[in-house]
Amino acid sequence: MNTVIAPFGGFLGAALGGVLWAKYIQWTGHTAGFVAISIGVLTGAGILLTSSRSLSPDAKTTWRLVGVGAAVFAIFGIFIGKYLDVQWNAVAQIAEQISKENNMSIQQAMPIATTVFKGQSVWELMQQRLTQIDLLYAAVAAFIAFRIPNIRRLRNLLYK
Repeated sequence: MNTVIAPFGGFLGAALGGVLWAKYIQWTGHTAGFVAISIGVLTGAGILLTSSRSLSPDAKTTWRLVGVGAAVFAIFGIFIGKYLDVQWNAVAQIAEQISKENNMSIQQAMPIATTVFKGQSVWELMQQRLTQIDLLYAAVAAFIAFRIPNIRRLRNLLYK
């Protein structure tokens, strides 16, 4: 496999993890930052699978760079998850909040929520929905994504 293709496994794992995290939030209604750790696992495994045949198993410096790339992709996956969370879930949650505050049904609150959502930027909503524990889970996800390609036993399994 070509070294140019190697990073795409990390990108694919990060994107898949971000989408799954946002879907989990949509299905359950809970942010569940611990699910973000799966982004790190998917990213690290993806980049390991696509890099294993194109890189020497003994090149420590190269594998550390691959790990850094995986960590960057994991952070990217967290942002994908938060962005999709805002896109898919914010209007419904704003409508629920408006209906509780104004004692109206969700159907009546939905047009108001859509107007409120369009009045705010996605970045502002992402920041509002990002908690400190999410940052901790993002750091853990990045560490796991870094660590997976650097575990020699995993690399050796793929070379056999």
